[in-house]
Amino acid sequence: MSGGDRVLRIGHRIRVPAAGRIALAVIISLALPSSGRALADPLAEAGAAEVAPPPQPWKLNLYDESAVRFQNPDAEACTAAATESMLNLAALASNPDMPPPRGGSLPSTSFTWTLDTSFDTEENILAFERQNMTMVWTAQGSDPHGWRNALNYFGWGSMKAGVYRDSSYDSFDAAIRATVHSIARTHKPVGILGWAGGHAQYVTGYSVLGDDPRVGDHYTILGVYLTDPLEGDRTTNVFLTYSTWESGPGYLRFWPYWDETSPYVDPIDGSVGDREWRGKWVIVNPVS
Repeated sequence: MSGGDRVLRIGHRIRVPAAGRIALAVIISLALPSSGRALADPLAEAGAAEVAPPPQPWKLNLYDESAVRFQNPDAEACTAAATESMLNLAALASNPDMPPPRGGSLPSTSFTWTLDTSFDTEENILAFERQNMTMVWTAQGSDPHGWRNALNYFGWGSMKAGVYRDSSYDSFDAAIRATVHSIARTHKPVGILGWAGGHAQYVTGYSVLGDDPRVGDHYTILGVYLTDPLEGDRTTNVFLTYSTWESGPGYLRFWPYWDETSPYVDPIDGSVGDREWRGKWVIVNPVS
């Protein structure tokens, strides 16, 4: 038969030139039924993997040396010195691009604090905290309720302003995520009940990988920036990795709260501190 009339016969071996074999392979591949399993192009897969963007790092730190007030010489004024410094940092921070806070509301009164790093102001804050806390009077310093009340009163003119609240969490991870969330969404520092509830510290910033914490929730926390108002600890704007803050040296580690000196009902949230905080990770965080 002529070249144009040749037909492939099943069961007969037919020698096909190399060029013809290639063409035949193409024809067979095109003739596969649609129900056949499709094979991905390995080159396309490699190209897709190469162009996938890496996780985006996001950092924020509100720290400003001019805003810091150390508690010294008053060894019992850690919460008061932290309040003074935190309000100073809130006054210096600018947040025109911040989205509205989720899970919070705008304060009913405006921010009234002006930059102040004096010892007299620290002592006035401490006196106010002790008049508006839920600790027994014989205990030193203040508890998270008194600390929260001072931040709201001196910053926004009322203990009921609702800008700061005391929050407790069942795990370290939940507490640190709430800390990062609060700073990112409000541009205000977060108070930390360190030393198992015996000492006040505060966080001014964070470093994360993944979503921008201002608008997203899917990120890995690399660490935070911590400051301790006790000058002798030499912990000022120190970056702590996640693991160091969770299980590092005792003066840096974020421990669960074990203090039991707050047996009274708080008039703001109706809670008893000893029941609300014990065995949990406690922070004083901004929600608006």
